[in-house]
Amino acid sequence: MDRYGKLTVITGPMYSGKTTELLNFAEIYDLGRKKIVIFKPAIDNRYSAEDVVTHKFFKMPAKVVASSDELARVYYSVGERPDAIFVDEVHFFDEAIVDVLKKITSDGVDVYCAGLDMSYLWEPFEATAKLMAIADEVIKKKAVCEICGEYNGTLSFKKKTNGGVIDVGGKEKYIAVCKDCYRELSLKEGDK
Repeated sequence: MDRYGKLTVITGPMYSGKTTELLNFAEIYDLGRKKIVIFKPAIDNRYSAEDVVTHKFFKMPAKVVASSDELARVYYSVGERPDAIFVDEVHFFDEAIVDVLKKITSDGVDVYCAGLDMSYLWEPFEATAKLMAIADEVIKKKAVCEICGEYNGTLSFKKKTNGGVIDVGGKEKYIAVCKDCYRELSLKEGDK
């Protein structure tokens, strides 16, 4: 091993462009004729079962895995070591993903992952938080607040609080909001 790979975490609320940024980095490596592998969690089948897809429908093919253990198995079975791997929706993985991705960087492979930093309850996703702590670079994205229209949305708000914290969905379930609008929406929800 000549060097450690770089770990980059792209995070923020829903609709902040995390997956778009992830795929932009993947495209840069691809254009540079580098070997890449893209992973997505099996739970995320909103737009496609086998591709990583942005909300604007830009997509790239991915290896679909159900757990961090399966991601490791697939990574070590690809043959020639890739130059970089890309992991979308990293918050859907168990916390063991942290050790898996750390190990992959020790192989000299660059790792880029994108995922929510917080749940709709304004609580950190543990896997994302731990990855941010050990990352070489953290790209924290914002979204346009769905309520006030300002580019200061840092939280995801769940329109219907049915389902658990892990509840895959899109615009039918979630909106991006700023802290002030989150507070107002939360107060209204409490009045129901």
